[in-house]
Amino acid sequence: MQTEWNFNYANYVQNVSLFPGKYKLECWGACGSAVDASDWTDCAKGGYSKGEIVFKKRTNLQICVGQSGYEKVPEGSSLTRSGFNGAGTAGKITTGSFAYSKYGGGATDIRLYQPRATWDNTESLLSRILVAGGGGGMENNFASARSIGHGGGYVGENGIGRGRDFCGGGSQYQGGTSYDTEEYHGSLGKGGYGGIGIGGGGGWHGGAGSYSNECGGGGSGYALTKDSYKPPGYIPTSEYWLENVVMTTGGNTTRADGYAKITLLQALPFLNISSYNSTTATFKADHTDPTLLTKIEYFIDDVLKETITTDLTLEKTINYTLEDNTLHTLKIVVTDSANATAEKVVSISKGIAPLPAGSTTDEVTSKWMEIKDTFKSGKTSIINTLALKNIEANLNNTLVELSEKIKTGFDSSDATAEQLQNQITNLNNQLSQRKRWAKGTYTFTQSDYENFYSRYSSAENYAKSLTVPINLNFIPSLVIVEKLCFYGNGYTVNFYAINNLNQLASVGRVPKSSGEYRFCAFMFVKTITSKEFSLYTYRDEYTDSSSVVYRCKVGESFTWYAYE
Repeated sequence: MQTEWNFNYANYVQNVSLFPGKYKLECWGACGSAVDASDWTDCAKGGYSKGEIVFKKRTNLQICVGQSGYEKVPEGSSLTRSGFNGAGTAGKITTGSFAYSKYGGGATDIRLYQPRATWDNTESLLSRILVAGGGGGMENNFASARSIGHGGGYVGENGIGRGRDFCGGGSQYQGGTSYDTEEYHGSLGKGGYGGIGIGGGGGWHGGAGSYSNECGGGGSGYALTKDSYKPPGYIPTSEYWLENVVMTTGGNTTRADGYAKITLLQALPFLNISSYNSTTATFKADHTDPTLLTKIEYFIDDVLKETITTDLTLEKTINYTLEDNTLHTLKIVVTDSANATAEKVVSISKGIAPLPAGSTTDEVTSKWMEIKDTFKSGKTSIINTLALKNIEANLNNTLVELSEKIKTGFDSSDATAEQLQNQITNLNNQLSQRKRWAKGTYTFTQSDYENFYSRYSSAENYAKSLTVPINLNFIPSLVIVEKLCFYGNGYTVNFYAINNLNQLASVGRVPKSSGEYRFCAFMFVKTITSKEFSLYTYRDEYTDSSSVVYRCKVGESFTWYAYE
């Protein structure tokens, strides 16, 4: 039985499928580049991250292993750096008879399986559960730098050159920031671009790159725990929380490229129930190491019904008899030689049959409708019976509330016909006193454009209006228009909350730099009936340029509200 899985740099996303069990996950990030260095040991190192997890079901994972940013080739030769898994890309520089890469190092991570995933698509980056950051690139060897960008670890180290120029390391919350412009900053999963300079390290968040600094920032690491930061859109749930986490900045001291390792710490049993109903259940037990299984037991309402000790990994069907229509529990327990167990508990009944595992959305919806209709019918029957006792109840009452009302009903007599008629009359009176309201929209026409506008002149100051049809079965006492716009002379004038209250006319203005107003108009609602209302507008006499006309726009709509 395989107990260890190793992953080296491969320039593609690698996959693994793990049986249930307890595992140790480990990642080592790749080192960054260093110009004029004899080998990778002079570079900023990749980080190390470790965590332990129990997978309770078969789990598919993807592993992305970062490539080292360090490369030394004869002058005139091409570099082979790929930038895989977030290494900040950069050019090369020739010193003496050799050319050197200036890339950052790629991160190494373990993430949940995503179909058709690439290392850098957003969904895949938001599926990572363990990350070790890559080191930042360097123009010269580490002896000349004030700080070199080792990969994280919880955070990546800052890269600070001899001239004190700064390339920030990635953190849990954001990419490293560069002394240069924003295009050189690190981001989620990606080290900062280097251009003619040096690249940042990849990571949970990448370190910054730079076109002018000597040292790129290291990328940060990450381990998903209960308390770890989860960015918006993060995909893994609590079942993937890690324990016994270790994170070491610059912790990859043995290799240039990154690598990852998964180790089985404890084999565990697991169980899948494929179907069940009021008389039978079908299930299959298995184990990370099937030879360690010892028994299967099943219980009805915590009473042991059978113990199975042979052919433990074959699919099995058990039969049982329920004596009444109440809800019962079926529990199946699988045990191994170390007394580790896996169990599943389901509810069973002679009434509505529970859904089997793996049911389709339509099957689930149909079952909920069946349950809802049965439940609603039962509650309705209770409510109708309580009404005979003159006890008020409705479908919004919980079962606990209905039980209290039933208890009250035991001590009362049936309501008389007169009492029931009085109750109906009272409810009708309450309904008739409720205030009504309505909502609608109106769309401007060409005629509105020509006739509903605002322009200051003594002849037209109060003349412009718009009739809005509403066709209600009540006369509103309050009408509010949510927002309406006029346009003119390149400006937009917004009128908000236009209404028919005397002291609350809506005011639309276009200010001038002098503090005065280029345009100022008032709008309000008048002449309200059940069929229509009118909007009126007039221009403030103190505004300038009476030749400018502010009009509505054909095809634009506004929303109105009418309250009884």
